[in-house]
Amino acid sequence: MTLGVPRDLDSFSSFMNIRVADIHGCYERWQARGAEFITEPMEKYGETRCYIRDPDGYIIEVGQSKPGVVYG
Repeated sequence: MTLGVPRDLDSFSSFMNIRVADIHGCYERWQARGAEFITEPMEKYGETRCYIRDPDGYIIEVGQSKPGVVYG
């Protein structure tokens, strides 16, 4: 088995998911340090999330759960 960077950056089979305590602060800090986000933070499914691509082309989801939201 060989792991490789996606050839088509518009499709993917997996991504990393990171949970943070302050998504808006994280978004601003990482963007100020040169990170290029695919999306801005957006509300979806009881949490706030945004997406970034790492230098190899893989997608990372950065999310913050909302207090009081019951999942599942």
